[in-house]
Amino acid sequence: MNTKSQFVDTITTPLKAFSTNPNYFTNETGRAIYLTGSHSWNTLQDWGSDDTIQPIDFTAFVDMLVSHHHNFTLLWTTELPTFRFHNFHELSKTKEAPPDLFSATPFPWERTGPGNASDGKPKFDLTKFNQAYFDRLRARVVELNAAGIYAGVYLFSAEWLNIFRCSADGFPFSGTNNINGIDDGGGIKSIAMTAPNKITDIQDAYVKKMINTLNDLPNVLWIVSQEAPLEAVWWNNHLLSLVRSYETSKPLQHPIGYGSLIGQSDDSIIINSDADWIAPMSKISPTKTIGTGNPARKVNINDSDHSYWEIWKDSPQTNRNYFWINFTQGNQTIFMDPYMVYYPRENRNLPESPTHGIGKEPDIRWENVRNTMGYIRGYADRMNLAAMTPQGELSSTGHVLANTRPPASELLVYASSGGIFTVDLTSIKGKFEVEWMNPATGVKTANENVSGGGVRTFTPPFSGDAVLYLRQ
Repeated sequence: MNTKSQFVDTITTPLKAFSTNPNYFTNETGRAIYLTGSHSWNTLQDWGSDDTIQPIDFTAFVDMLVSHHHNFTLLWTTELPTFRFHNFHELSKTKEAPPDLFSATPFPWERTGPGNASDGKPKFDLTKFNQAYFDRLRARVVELNAAGIYAGVYLFSAEWLNIFRCSADGFPFSGTNNINGIDDGGGIKSIAMTAPNKITDIQDAYVKKMINTLNDLPNVLWIVSQEAPLEAVWWNNHLLSLVRSYETSKPLQHPIGYGSLIGQSDDSIIINSDADWIAPMSKISPTKTIGTGNPARKVNINDSDHSYWEIWKDSPQTNRNYFWINFTQGNQTIFMDPYMVYYPRENRNLPESPTHGIGKEPDIRWENVRNTMGYIRGYADRMNLAAMTPQGELSSTGHVLANTRPPASELLVYASSGGIFTVDLTSIKGKFEVEWMNPATGVKTANENVSGGGVRTFTPPFSGDAVLYLRQ
């Protein structure tokens, strides 16, 4: 278990833009709040293959987050009751046939019939909310709040419609699957509109129900969708506007996020949106992200699901590079943690004793990544993060987060490949405490103090990537 924060992370007010350092959010403490953590697909809805649902132990998941010093997760929702999750991922490359057709439950609307949907279960009544879905959502956000963890809540995935549809998916908005005469026309058409219609009326009512369910909870961050097709830009913007306007009349207002789009070579659409925060496609985000929307400045929360696809193909050190470099760029990172989902393509995730596609214990392959996020947050909490900015020019490594204003100067330097490097302390006088941290193990060691006033050379006391922390 990682060392806990020196701060008591009791969440009492929603996050808001930090005016003096817009790379981060802040709250009632006035500190910069660094967000990081694991998230997984089935932490809200339960999944299982062969139409055999395998409920997740959500409390165990929260305990995992806490033990790794994480403070942020995403609660996914999948639009499809049944989906061919793994066909897209070319399972012909695996040695044995893994689970293919997955089911998920619960859903926001009641399944009353008469008649059955294409997945063989009763049709949806889109005029009747399934209160059990919203009760579960609220209970899980409350549990996360009690653990000091912020919850990014997806309104929709969009990816599922973009990629995983099949003839037996039971999608509520397709004509054969509801009793209300609503028909999306197939594919992505329920999110590819350019004006309000009967489907957006139902979606809007659902979003308002989500807001009514969670508005009083301070640990919420909304996110409209992720990996939506380019045809869904109007729909995303419509929902951003809806959440903003509807929460205006409510007691609390929460940050609204927008995940990367599939099919765009850059992140310009989400950067120029009215979102407060974005989950970009860019692997390493710039030190400032400014667009034409309102607000113009975005908080970057890089999600490995979008910006580091095929993370499993790289070495542990290369995995760590992604998280530490983004940190020194002033960005936050979260990990698409397969956790308990059996995902054997190229050995992406091999949890212990999988049954119907869901394992009993997480794959230890990802402990390196889970630990890395906790180590980074440990430094974010120790440092005066609000005063620190990316200043890569101060080191030959190119990766520095620093406050160079005496008498409280501090620098965190990341050497992605290790080895000898320099740090330019010419403009800062006085003594600096020296701390090394081995990112592979989390072990910290102190060295003799160094003097400012010049360019200093440092040699890590271990091999591989290295973290150097200098404090005046």
